[in-house]
Amino acid sequence: MIKYFLIFLSLTINAFSLESIYFTQGTNPLEEYNNDEKIFGYIQSAKVDLYTQPKESCNKFATTVNKKISTPSDITIFKSKEIKPINYTNTISLNKLQVSEKKQKFFHMLLPAILISKQKFKVLRTRAKNIIEQDNPSNEDLVFLDKMYKKFKTTNNKELLSRMKTHPVSIVLAQAAIESAWGESRFFKEGNNIFGMWSYNRNEPRIRARETRKGKAIYVKKYKNLSDAIDDYFVTIGRGAYKNFRKHRDITKDPLQLVQYLVNYCELKGKYTKKLKKFIIKNRLTKFDKFEIDRKYI
Repeated sequence: MIKYFLIFLSLTINAFSLESIYFTQGTNPLEEYNNDEKIFGYIQSAKVDLYTQPKESCNKFATTVNKKISTPSDITIFKSKEIKPINYTNTISLNKLQVSEKKQKFFHMLLPAILISKQKFKVLRTRAKNIIEQDNPSNEDLVFLDKMYKKFKTTNNKELLSRMKTHPVSIVLAQAAIESAWGESRFFKEGNNIFGMWSYNRNEPRIRARETRKGKAIYVKKYKNLSDAIDDYFVTIGRGAYKNFRKHRDITKDPLQLVQYLVNYCELKGKYTKKLKKFIIKNRLTKFDKFEIDRKYI
């Protein structure tokens, strides 16, 4: 307790001299650390949680390859389980394709973005864990940790590390297909908004919905690429009304077990989680849980 009181005191004393809090709505929560080695630093000796990535890949962000999609043929179908981190900057309709090809293209369009995001959060979580375990963290470390507290809306270290975890690719793919109507929603095509995330900040890029709620306009977020949309999704799951899901995410990696705890994600409650489970099984999505980013890009 004394240790963390001193951390809090140090942050308070230096509050006016430190840079402004990085994690603000309307910015990419991970971009700054990707480009600023001085602030972020690479973790060389942290105790690694084996939740997703192998040890060798826990200390670097993926070097992404941005790509624009003009036709469905621009979407890479991955033959190997070690994939190139392609970050698509736009989406297109796949409706003219045969059903089987449409599904394949949709999943492989989103797969690299999910793995890019999972790698980012793995690095950030490992960084936070390493700082928490230190006896005398530096001011830069304390600034970083404070930003994580604010982003994930907690000041409890155990809770922070739980909230910063991600979950199996198969769950993300299933929700993405359902929430975006297989990529045919207007928000997905115009703003890379996979999950229909609402916007409450008039200063961030966003799209006005045609519907209103109680006579007021509704806006959804507009992302510059698919990876940013996945980042926002993981943060939402990490700090929203999904405590029971996060609790079981700490216990198991089985997607068919985990989906039943996403009852608060949709107004359909249990019907939604049953739909997710059936969707994962029918489309054999658990095979994607074995994919990872090619190590030469990390």
